[in-house]
Amino acid sequence: MKVELRYFTGTGNSVKVLNTCKEVFDRNNHETTISEIDINHTNLGNSEIIGFCFPVYAFGIPRICRKYLKSIPKFNHRQKVFVLITAGDSNEAGFSISECEKILKKKNCEIIYSGVIQMPINWTTSSVPPFPPSRDEASVVINNGVEQAKLMTYDIINGIRKQHIFNYPKRYSKFRFYTDYWLFKNMGLQNLWRTFRVYDTCNGCHLCSKICPTNSIGIKNKRPVWTSSCEQCMRCVNFCPNESIYQTMGGDTKGKNRYYEPTFKPKVNANRAHHVV
Repeated sequence: MKVELRYFTGTGNSVKVLNTCKEVFDRNNHETTISEIDINHTNLGNSEIIGFCFPVYAFGIPRICRKYLKSIPKFNHRQKVFVLITAGDSNEAGFSISECEKILKKKNCEIIYSGVIQMPINWTTSSVPPFPPSRDEASVVINNGVEQAKLMTYDIINGIRKQHIFNYPKRYSKFRFYTDYWLFKNMGLQNLWRTFRVYDTCNGCHLCSKICPTNSIGIKNKRPVWTSSCEQCMRCVNFCPNESIYQTMGGDTKGKNRYYEPTFKPKVNANRAHHVV
């Protein structure tokens, strides 16, 4: 069986999950490819199964993931697809899976499996708990997430079909859930990029600009400047070698844990550091 896997990740959780899936597919003699989503390359090959894995951001999928799915050409044949979502809490996936399903069904896709896998939180700039865990705490969550990904992959291989059931977050009222989802989707993302700042510890290494997955960080006067395409993925915050990045409006990061999946090494684009806004 030929399987294609596509992901978007900020700090490595989603690629860790799909790499785990790939290992299981490969071990069972299936031909598997994996790559990061690319909005300029949306023609997927002739595969029996296509799998997607995205993080959940404020109860939905990132805008770039939504744009990517909408850009995929409609399949001529009924395409089998599975969708996995990584979240800090399995009950806080919100509308992420339903957003994917709504788009993919219009592309002539059959959703054969969907699920949420709990992975460590990376939202270091949050003003309220939960915050990113310690390294030891994160290791436990990652190991559990990997085992869950293995079980889900074996389900898919064995033809077992499961669909994620929507749950309201336990720490939210329905009113607050819908309010936060609407505010972030329609107002927050359009403005939160404006709140990024750097402490005096910033040494102008420009790593944040070089590794940004959406090319949303330019350099002005040797300091990073964020733009409106920022997905709030927290890669820049958590990979900054001097822990210099924070956000205003309660997004202080001093003294907080940083998180990225230990095996994740983001691509470094040296040319981005020369981009001036």
